[in-house]
Amino acid sequence: MFNKKLFPLFVLTAAVTLSGCGSKKESEPEPVIPETEMIFETNEVSESEEELEPITPADYLVKDVSQYVTLGSLDNLSATQNVYDVTDELLQERIEEELYMYSEDVEAEKVSEGSTVYADITYSVEGSEDPESTESTYLTIGDEDYGAEFDAQLIGKTVGDELSFSISYDEDVWYEEWIDQTVNFKVTVTGIYDTVVPEYDEKFVTENTEYASKEEYEESLSATMEEEYAQEGYSEAIDSLFQSVMDNSTFNGYPEDLYTECENESISYYGQFLGTDDRDEILEALGLTTEDLEAEVLDSVNLRLTICAICEAQGLEVSEDDYISEVTESAATYGYLSPVEYEEVNGRENIVWSLYQNKVAEFLYDKAEITPVEASVDDLYGDEFIEVETEEETFGADEIYAAELETEE
Repeated sequence: MFNKKLFPLFVLTAAVTLSGCGSKKESEPEPVIPETEMIFETNEVSESEEELEPITPADYLVKDVSQYVTLGSLDNLSATQNVYDVTDELLQERIEEELYMYSEDVEAEKVSEGSTVYADITYSVEGSEDPESTESTYLTIGDEDYGAEFDAQLIGKTVGDELSFSISYDEDVWYEEWIDQTVNFKVTVTGIYDTVVPEYDEKFVTENTEYASKEEYEESLSATMEEEYAQEGYSEAIDSLFQSVMDNSTFNGYPEDLYTECENESISYYGQFLGTDDRDEILEALGLTTEDLEAEVLDSVNLRLTICAICEAQGLEVSEDDYISEVTESAATYGYLSPVEYEEVNGRENIVWSLYQNKVAEFLYDKAEITPVEASVDDLYGDEFIEVETEEETFGADEIYAAELETEE
């Protein structure tokens, strides 16, 4: 029931990873092209008698693609590539996030700012004929899940305290039924926890990281952040190049099975965050119409048709060895027991399409005129959210990224 935020499905860059690109013209500034080194702890792939079944990646491409798309010119392509500066402020914010990972929740006597409060909350809209609703939930004081006035009512309370109060909401409330309404609350506090974050000092670094000093740790963390932001800039440039090609191409229908595949992927993508695979529930939670979903799916379809057409026109291929290498390396990187398990979880079709998309992305990037532009990290996700009404946990940019990684693992 909280006002949550989810990434929309980015059909152009979602599957793009990096495996190296060609150099740009010597007279131009050199855009940063990040390496594909992973920063996650991994498990060794187990020795298994299971082997990947033979595969011919080209079988997954759309046949006779020219009947569905006529490519525009691939000459004179250009794109800007945002270059994000890792400032001292950003570094300190990341250090705080790292410290929080080692934090500990301890029971507290009283509710204070920042406390996590577990409570049974009963609420009803004054004058409404709807019955009272009760939920056992938790909230962090200061996040204002139910508003600043609600949080203020809990400050100083102890476990077992029972409260009754009313709040008159305005148009800023996240729950539509509460706009310009007075809501009556009954709250029983069932648990109070404060988060204790360790102090950032040399002892923390030597005991919890592989580094011998704060200086070494910060240098490594800064390098990691630079790599992450370089990946963002590259992905944005690729997004722009794909969009330019699609805008200059003509599309004439699509294979029905391709449309169905892309639609299922869209539903699955959103469903992993909403905890459901029901199409109607997902559309309702996202506030999308059937037409909105159809437009999004059509973008995915046209992207894949574009990929197929470029591969055909330029002779770009993904070999069986490329596929095996990708699956084997990804299985090790993400801690799967074997390449076979990685393949079963992620699906052959998805892996193949990702490889072809990367192949075309590299081709377009290498061919295009890329202009690096300084950009602010504050604007990185500024317009890339949509409002979602759900009772599940809040998701922001970092949480979505982490959730996607967990899904892969």
